[in-house]
Amino acid sequence: MKIVAGADHIGEMQAWNVDTGKREWTTTMPGMSQLWGPVLATGGGVLFAGGTNDRMFRAFDARTGKILWEYPMASGVTGVPVSFQVDGQQYIAVQSGWGVDSARMQARLNLLFPGKYPDVPQGGSVWVFAVK
Repeated sequence: MKIVAGADHIGEMQAWNVDTGKREWTTTMPGMSQLWGPVLATGGGVLFAGGTNDRMFRAFDARTGKILWEYPMASGVTGVPVSFQVDGQQYIAVQSGWGVDSARMQARLNLLFPGKYPDVPQGGSVWVFAVK
């Protein structure tokens, strides 16, 4: 494993226009955080994703990629966020748990950059957020 000399980040989220084949925007993750999690796209133009070793779960503007909100989780988020509604209230639920593949990749990155990557607990809890 290697990282391109001078790289200032590893993980990023990108939006591509499927009609033109052009990239619309890119949002880089902080520091040298990977991006291991899947993304939930909502009809309201908000994307939800975790997947970083800083343990944040984030909401992004789907049109610009701007981070709208973030919340610190007990672990990294590699589970699939889901949206559901109860009595007219929308919720987003996601599992916080770092997982074997992401932990092993982080261990490999620590060989390249000793001590740069934080220890991320394995986790294994479900979090639910009300959307306002």
